[in-house]
Amino acid sequence: MDKLQSFLPSAEKGYLPYYLFVISIVSMGNALQNYATLHYTRRIYNGRFVPNHSLPPASEHYNPEDSTAVVKPASPTGKDSEKAKDQVSPLAARLFGTYTFVAGLIRFYACYQLENPAMYQLAIWTHVIAAIHFTSEMLVFKTVRFSGPQAFPFAAAYGGTIWMLLQYKHYVQ
Repeated sequence: MDKLQSFLPSAEKGYLPYYLFVISIVSMGNALQNYATLHYTRRIYNGRFVPNHSLPPASEHYNPEDSTAVVKPASPTGKDSEKAKDQVSPLAARLFGTYTFVAGLIRFYACYQLENPAMYQLAIWTHVIAAIHFTSEMLVFKTVRFSGPQAFPFAAAYGGTIWMLLQYKHYVQ
């Protein structure tokens, strides 16, 4: 038990170092699973999409295939619903996994150096970026519908952001 405790960050000033330690391990584990399977990523990004036929035709200066709106959310009863595909591809999962691993690594280093303003701010940014990402995927891009599997990423992103902002002066010297 002493060996395990020597590895954990110091909690002399509170529980935030433990939170960052745990969330960093969870993040890096989630990142690795993104390389192994699409199953868990599909539970979060559960939108089904069909081609967006309302885009303007290709021209000399515009290719509809280059548009970020090349697909649109499928309606459950629409004529294209049987052709709908999810947006979680192996490439998308690996990209998400890579970002998540980097965020976890930053949080891991920060949990041991919360008095360092740069590390603390980087850790805050990992939470802010995650919050913006998940919120935009839900409200703008419609690839996330808030339900059970989505609760943890939203709670970690928003909870971590708020907690770290409120505790900044307590930890940063």
